[in-house]
Amino acid sequence: MRMYAYRELSPLDDDWQDWKISKGKLITPDGWPLTPNRIIMGNALIEIGAVDELRFQREVLRTARMLKKLK
Repeated sequence: MRMYAYRELSPLDDDWQDWKISKGKLITPDGWPLTPNRIIMGNALIEIGAVDELRFQREVLRTARMLKKLK
């Protein structure tokens, strides 16, 4: 129940200022809800060095948006 409720993470460390947990999702300071799968995918992109490849990032985002519309 405590993890499901709206919780701030700032007591953990200053780096977590304005981050929250709500309904099983990690909420960024900008309000983006992150699921475990999104976090894993983001980390995978960093690991393969895709951060500097804008074209690749755009294609991944475009594909993700198209998949989201299929629901």
